[in-house]
Amino acid sequence: MADSSRDFKPTEARRSKRARTFLHARISYGDGAISTECTVNQLSDVGARINIASSVVLPDIFEIAIAQKGILCRAKLIWRKDDQVGVDFLDDREGPVAPTIEDYLARIKALEAENGKLKGQIGALLQQVHRLTEE
Repeated sequence: MADSSRDFKPTEARRSKRARTFLHARISYGDGAISTECTVNQLSDVGARINIASSVVLPDIFEIAIAQKGILCRAKLIWRKDDQVGVDFLDDREGPVAPTIEDYLARIKALEAENGKLKGQIGALLQQVHRLTEE
């Protein structure tokens, strides 16, 4: 009788082939109010394994940007163990999703508004310093 255990090949449970990587990425949530850097260790068409400090709290759904691959999409937290996190990409896409001109223009507008507020605060602080140093 032949030993069939040597002929057994486990089936691959993953939906898509993974590629080992060492890519810089940024995770953001709260409409971009909170963001942090991470490293993508494995990447596939449907998800990624990322390395992020275990002290960083992640929501169930967040944005991930992997600039070197032109990927910007929503991701779902699937598993977490220490500083390793598995995510599924949520956006339906055939390939990497790059930011659009409208995305860049909206971001520039938001940054210009924030810059204006900061300039106003600096002006107020300079006036206060000027008043305090004159007395």
